[in-house]
Amino acid sequence: MTDMASPGAGASVVMATCSDERHPPHNALDEDERSFWVTTGLFPQEIVVKLGKTSQVTKVRTLTANVRKFSLEYCDDDEPIGFKPAFEVELGDKGPARLQTEVHQVNCRAKFLKFVIGSGWGDFASVHRISVF
Repeated sequence: MTDMASPGAGASVVMATCSDERHPPHNALDEDERSFWVTTGLFPQEIVVKLGKTSQVTKVRTLTANVRKFSLEYCDDDEPIGFKPAFEVELGDKGPARLQTEVHQVNCRAKFLKFVIGSGWGDFASVHRISVF
């Protein structure tokens, strides 16, 4: 099964509400789970991923740390506008040093996916990996 959110499949980060030069948004798509995108201390924070092509999305996997409220929105337009909700969850507190692994079944056709961190368990949260199937 091909990860449609990988740079090799043509995916890229087209927008993020915050950026740290040591932990930039594109780190959320690379295969190294030790690299990550980090929020800058305020919530909500968003990252928008453009898939290589409009695709049927059935599963989303995320590896995060310190995320409390998390949601996904999707858009199948050629521009990232008119997002629709896919899901919203509250993650358990594992502490800032432990990764939260989440797998969500979805059913949407998307060109863009917006990942929203509504709140964290502390001042900062991180996204280590986003995978889309």
